Amino acid sequence: MNRQQQIDHFLLCAHELAAERLKQEPARIAQAVQLLAAWRSKVGANRSDGLWDEWQKLLALPVEQLIEAMTARGDHADHLRSVSPMGVLITQVERAALLQHSRQPA
Repeated sequence: MNRQQQIDHFLLCAHELAAERLKQEPARIAQAVQLLAAWRSKVGANRSDGLWDEWQKLLALPVEQLIEAMTARGDHADHLRSVSPMGVLITQVERAALLQHSRQPA
C-alpha cells in the first residue's frame, strides 16, 4: 500500500468510527457543524470551499444519509474525507490507533 492509500484507508476507518458515534448520538452532528463554521471563519475563502459547501449540505441531511456519504467508496469520497470536520467525533487515542493500523503492511 502506498502512502496515499494508507491515508485514504486511515480516513475511511476514522469516518467509519465517527459514523458509529453518530448512530449512537446523532446530536453530535452539531460538533461537526460548529467545527466547519469555525474553519470557515478563520480561513476565509480557500480551495476547500467547494468541498466544505458539500459537507455543509451533508451535515443537514438525515443521519443515515450523512453516514452513507461519509463511508462511501471512490475517489470523490476520498477527496471529501480529506477536508472533513467529522474527525471531531473521535478521540486522539482512537486516531493514533487508527494511524498505526493504517501503516501496517497489507
